[in-house]
Amino acid sequence: MLKQIILISDGQSNIGSDPSEMAELAAKEGIKVNTIGIVDNEENESPIMELENIAERGGGVCELTSLKDLSATLSRVTVKSMYETIEQMVSHELKEIIDMDIKEVRPSERYKFVKLIDKIGDEIDLRCLILMDTSGSMKKKIDIAKKSIFELLLFLEERRGKNQMAVSVFPGRAGYYELLCDFTEDIDELRDRMKTIEVGGTTPTGPAIEGAIRIFGGEGYEYSLYDHIV
Repeated sequence: MLKQIILISDGQSNIGSDPSEMAELAAKEGIKVNTIGIVDNEENESPIMELENIAERGGGVCELTSLKDLSATLSRVTVKSMYETIEQMVSHELKEIIDMDIKEVRPSERYKFVKLIDKIGDEIDLRCLILMDTSGSMKKKIDIAKKSIFELLLFLEERRGKNQMAVSVFPGRAGYYELLCDFTEDIDELRDRMKTIEVGGTTPTGPAIEGAIRIFGGEGYEYSLYDHIV
């Protein structure tokens, strides 16, 4: 099972632990941390740099987007991160079996591994936690952000693999973060739980990522590539 955190934010953390350190901790637990920045003002580089650093240390993907393109960006980041992880796993298995990674395979043979990656990408189970900034600056953006999450789940339903999605927001009503909906495949359950979102407060990104790690429970990858490659 692939595990991902997708952090959606329009600003910089301003309270709590260092989010890039928490992202690195997540990566060590086998959880990729991807970031999507909703850009209002590109002249303010600090939030952008923070999101890029979180994704880099979390082994994930960072993309910037306008609010109107958030839905497409969310789907693209999810799939891109998933396929990059699978490619890394395939390369690791190749290194173990024939002492070369996928980039060293002859172009005439490489297409077989590209097909393998596509096949695994369609079949592998995915567990994805959306970590959404609900600080005060998100007030006018939250409805589109919620719609984008619903559309992502509909998009993922076209895959053969199992898709489980959870949503956590930061700040929460009684702390740094709040789990709105635990991992589910039920889009109606997800929609009902997200009706309770309240917007306002600070931006505790670091503690929210730490909370996301706890939600995953530190499970390891359960998917073996060996049989596919051999």
